[in-house]
Amino acid sequence: MPTFQWKGEGLKAVQATFAAKGWVPGPTGVQVVRTLRAQLPEVTGGAWLWLCGERPAPRALQAAVDAGALDVVTTLERGWELRLLSRLEETLVAEPPLPVVKDFVAESPAAQAMLRKLYQAAQTSMPVLLTGETGTGKELASRFLHQWSPRRARTFVPINCSAIPNELMEGELFGYVRGAFSGATRDYDGQLTAGEGGTVFLDEIDDTPVVLQNKLLRVLEDRVISRLGENVWKKVDFRLVAATNRDLKGLIARGQFGADLFERLATVQVVLPPLRERLEDLPTLVTQLVARFYVEDPQATRRMRVREVTAEAMDLLRAYPWPGNIRELRNVVFGALVAKRTGEALLVSDLPRRLWARPVGDPSADESELALEARLASGAFNLRQELEHLERRALRLALRRTAGNASEAARLLGEVGRGAAKDPGGTVRTMMKRLGLRDG
Repeated sequence: MPTFQWKGEGLKAVQATFAAKGWVPGPTGVQVVRTLRAQLPEVTGGAWLWLCGERPAPRALQAAVDAGALDVVTTLERGWELRLLSRLEETLVAEPPLPVVKDFVAESPAAQAMLRKLYQAAQTSMPVLLTGETGTGKELASRFLHQWSPRRARTFVPINCSAIPNELMEGELFGYVRGAFSGATRDYDGQLTAGEGGTVFLDEIDDTPVVLQNKLLRVLEDRVISRLGENVWKKVDFRLVAATNRDLKGLIARGQFGADLFERLATVQVVLPPLRERLEDLPTLVTQLVARFYVEDPQATRRMRVREVTAEAMDLLRAYPWPGNIRELRNVVFGALVAKRTGEALLVSDLPRRLWARPVGDPSADESELALEARLASGAFNLRQELEHLERRALRLALRRTAGNASEAARLLGEVGRGAAKDPGGTVRTMMKRLGLRDG
């Protein structure tokens, strides 16, 4: 029998309607928070519904969604009871399981959320813009989009825009006819045409010349391509995925990127989380990289083979902000294994000294101000996520220092909730559940 939690007055107004549909109040289920005024209520994590006696302002709606609200229902509208019931019933529909992704580590909530967005985007043919810091795996994400889409049987065409000289880029992308320019000795259809029926991935899209961006916009809007040297337009059908690690809105303001092209590309935008926001994945990533090292360099096994990473070495890896993300982690692990001569355990002394050298004047324990400013400028900043990241890190450190003792961890953390004085251990366990941390 489905249940819901009710907070506030007014339960009697809906109890008969809900009961007729098989819903009863109980200690489990989605929380319904009833307020008379359009003032954001205090909610302690998890998905919830806001039932309000007034119509909230747009800022209040945004704040509610940021706090995890599934919907905001006002009692001023007719049929609000049925709308509220519909939202509750939608929560019972289980999300389809994600496809199994071989060799991709996604144990953290941030990585799981990213995969979910990629899977949803893959079911359409809309353009997708992948944003995120360097080394977060944007090309790998684009391949997931292709593999999970109905276009998987056709060609995936990866193009690195920064690797093509500007004067050659138009011909490389759109093709050319013989004699179109000096050196054009044959007809060439171009890489966009090669992606017919499949997926074209434009990495570092910000490196395309502004003039060429207008032609790309024409392709996206009209689905036609014209090769250099001819005035014939040919229909094309491919799914475009673009990626960048730069702030495109900032480039638009400086006249270096087209606003119209950005709006077209950003129909679906997926932000890839940096490694510091998915530290739950770090131990498995390190283990996977160690194993991959010996696959890529079989001769290394003639000396010795590392079979474990000490807890102290893992703590040092967790504490580093990883500005280069997974790409940098790979280089660090591979470099340490190359330099290691004896022993089957990766030690702190095997890791490069730069891992514990903080930038001068950096006030942060886990990331630089430059990284924070980059996320603010790119529009990828989310205050709620930043606070959860800080909570998760502090809670993890407190549990590590107290050997997993929840009550002692609560005392180290100070005031962690209203129930901390009565049951500090229970409060910490509630935080662990909310933040996606596991025992042990």
